[in-house]
Formats: sequence, C-alpha cells, structure tokens
Amino acid sequence: MTICDLRRGDHAVVIKVEHEGEERARLRYLNVYTGAKLALLKVSRRKKLFLVEARGARFALSRAVAQGVRVWKI
Repeated sequence: MTICDLRRGDHAVVIKVEHEGEERARLRYLNVYTGAKLALLKVSRRKKLFLVEARGARFALSRAVAQGVRVWKI
C-alpha cells in the first residue's frame, strides 16, 4: 500500500521510502522516513496531489512521489 491508496483522513506508518538521492533527503526533511506516522489530509480531484501531515509539517506530494512511499494503515 502506498500513500496513493489512502483515503482522506486516514493515518499510516511509513514502511519504506523507495526514492533515492535528493528526493529521499527531501522526504526525510519533511519527516517522511521509515517508522514515521503521517495523516492524509486531502486529495486533489484527479488524485495528482496529496496533502499530507507528518509530525506537524503539512506538505503536498505529487502522485509520482506518493507512489514511492510504502505505508501501513493504522
């Protein structure tokens, strides 16, 4: 399951970040790393953008980035 599979209001724990390099570092800076808890706040109509909150930081992820973050729904 990835962030793309979550519904608005769902909470999850990150299992694996499948990105490398700068993208992985950016996600780490936004508190998205293995074991981190996050919440999906909103999804755009065409599911191209995902508004996520992780440890107080709110940010938008594109579909391509969201597909590379494996999560476990809680």
